[in-house]
Formats: sequence, structure tokens, C-alpha cells
Amino acid sequence: MMKTVKIQDIDNLQDEMMDLMDVSNEIQETLGRSYNVPDDIDEEELMGELDALEADMGSEADGVPSYLQPDKEEPDFDTEIHLPAAPTGHTTAAQGEDELGLPAVPRASLRS
Repeated sequence: MMKTVKIQDIDNLQDEMMDLMDVSNEIQETLGRSYNVPDDIDEEELMGELDALEADMGSEADGVPSYLQPDKEEPDFDTEIHLPAAPTGHTTAAQGEDELGLPAVPRASLRS
């Protein structure tokens, strides 16, 4: 059995185990950070603030903030909108109209 075991395979396995241990240590350090939170936090005070926030949210109509609630006076979309009349261009008889009813573009005269 000792003859079939390669030392290089054992070294590779130990290197992989060391890499996994390094990754595990990095994860533990990240999870163990304190983020400068004081140790003497009063949980009752935090719960009081949370209750105040919930009460504030409950005072809004249907839990929707006022800036998301519809306006009291909604516009009446059934009324007819009157737009100003389109300007009428004066077309001359020489100018005419094209096939779409638009004024024709005057052609430049060629002089020799």
C-alpha cells in the first residue's frame, strides 16, 4: 500500500486543505466583525423606536404613504380637450400640392 501512495498527491491534498482553512478563517473574520456597535445597546429602547415607526406607518391610510396616495381631486378625463386650430398656410396656385396634400416644394430654375 505504501508503494502506491504518491508523495505529490499528499502534498497537493495538504495544500488544498490549507487553502480551505484560509477561506474558512476569512469567513469567520467577516462574520465576527463588530461594525463599531456599542456593547451596551438598550433593546427596550430599540423596541420602542420600532413600535413608534409601526404606529407612524399605521397612521397612513391603508399603509400607503401620503406621497403614494392618489390625489383627492382627480382630473376628469371625460371632458373634451380643445386645441388651437392648426395654422393654415397660403398656397399659391403655382405651388400646388403633392400626392399627400402637402404644399409642393418649389423647383429651382436652371438658367444657362
